[in-house]
Amino acid sequence: MGTPLRVVVDEMGGGFREPVKALHIGGPLGGLVPMSKIDDLSIDFESFASNGFLLGHASILSVPERFPLVKYLEHLFAFTAHESCGKCFPCRIGSVRGKELLQKAQSENYQIDRELWNDLLETLEKGSLCALGGGIPLPVKNAMQYFSEELKPYFSRG
Repeated sequence: MGTPLRVVVDEMGGGFREPVKALHIGGPLGGLVPMSKIDDLSIDFESFASNGFLLGHASILSVPERFPLVKYLEHLFAFTAHESCGKCFPCRIGSVRGKELLQKAQSENYQIDRELWNDLLETLEKGSLCALGGGIPLPVKNAMQYFSEELKPYFSRG
């Protein structure tokens, strides 16, 4: 605890084999950290929280520059939909709806209404009974904040 994230990645982990755009830290519901923020973080809860991320269990998954972030977000919603116990509507329906919206935006001439998207994230965050549905909005919000240019073609201004 307390080790700079840059040290963990570059020195302890040996760096990257190819260019990376983001680190998903703390599991599927953890923070999606853009590489531009790696020097601002150390492995501690306070550092992550003050920067708008979640340390979680501190696993680190790298998202290569070549991998479309919209596909990664689709994967997160698909994971949540698969893992949902089905007890609460926000998670059971919302995770499937998020996946469907992202699939439609990639395969058809369709842009996701930004207001609808934000409502979906808020419903998941506030209405889910456990951390699964309530946690998926964090990495999605991180992606929308830090990768807005890459995601712009898939969303309307709304």
